[in-house]
Amino acid sequence: MKIIDASGPIYNGMWSYGPPFPKFEMVDLKNPEWVDFTAYSQEFRGLSSATGTYIDGPSHALGLEKSYAINDVPIEKLFGIDAYVLKFDLEKINKVGNRPCITKEDVKIAEKEEIPKGATIIFATGWGQHWDKPDFLTKSWFLKKDAVEYLVNKSPFILAADTPYFDNVENKQGIWELIFNNNILIVAPLINTEKITKYKVKLYVCPLKILNTTGLPCRVIIEE
Repeated sequence: MKIIDASGPIYNGMWSYGPPFPKFEMVDLKNPEWVDFTAYSQEFRGLSSATGTYIDGPSHALGLEKSYAINDVPIEKLFGIDAYVLKFDLEKINKVGNRPCITKEDVKIAEKEEIPKGATIIFATGWGQHWDKPDFLTKSWFLKKDAVEYLVNKSPFILAADTPYFDNVENKQGIWELIFNNNILIVAPLINTEKITKYKVKLYVCPLKILNTTGLPCRVIIEE
């Protein structure tokens, strides 16, 4: 058995999506006056639903009035689930501007055997190695609309990826509605996907238990 921690670290000075998303800041708390021993504790400022690796659902696009909160997804549906891994070499796929672009044809080549309906799919490119680099957001890869259309026909449960942007923020593909209007969860951005060697793995997603949110930071583990 091989365990891969696919969740990105959270730390002072890490990347953020920019306003209105805050920058994460961890600060030490003073010792409580109501204890007679020294207690070291920290406050996490700027922790949002999209800090680090996170899970989003349809309510991220539709709102909580029209869809469900992430904490309503039963944990057993996120724990030890079968997942299919699509691996890509970013040096060998086409680019649009600075961003590598994964197309339907790329997906079909990476699909070693047909992915069944309702499956969880992991996109693995190794981009998580850029987590602490200045280009993590500015040069990350994205999915072409035809790739998402192809995958939506498989009614996937989760699309997990090591990019912070599923779409091209400079030239949007219109995949937002395709994903969330089809009740697909996304888990991203991941790290360590370059360490995956199997086509079929087990995925464990453990979101924080914060109620009534459209997304949640989470710990993500892959088991081969």
